[in-house]
Amino acid sequence: MIRIGTAGIPLSSSERTTFGGLKRIKELKLNALEIEFVRNVYLKNEVAKKVGEEAKKLDIELSVHAPYFINLCSEGEKLEASKKRILDSVERAYHMNARIVVFHPGYYGNLSKEEAYKRVREACEDLIEKISKNGWNVFLGLETTG
Repeated sequence: MIRIGTAGIPLSSSERTTFGGLKRIKELKLNALEIEFVRNVYLKNEVAKKVGEEAKKLDIELSVHAPYFINLCSEGEKLEASKKRILDSVERAYHMNARIVVFHPGYYGNLSKEEAYKRVREACEDLIEKISKNGWNVFLGLETTG
């Protein structure tokens, strides 16, 4: 089945909330919505669960976009902060029954393409291990920029 929806709350939604967005998606006869955490992970787990219940009731499939402030090519605290943003997004996705968390993995700056790929791969392997350990059945979707 093909699902079509918007990235974020539709601009035509009079209620600028996640629940308002779900309602508007249904009114538009669409059946998918990407929950955008592009600036921060703003839902608590309890609310994420209610969002998932409402989406299921309306037959709307959810996905999540993690914050933009992610760079898996970085090191140290910046890398760990990036992983935390992804894991927080995955946790909310799990609670709302979203199947995938999309994110921009990073930029290589002065790194070679090979080194950037290696760092992203290693970070993703670590994330997948943590996701699996928590029992969160959510996929990671790496999205390129530009």
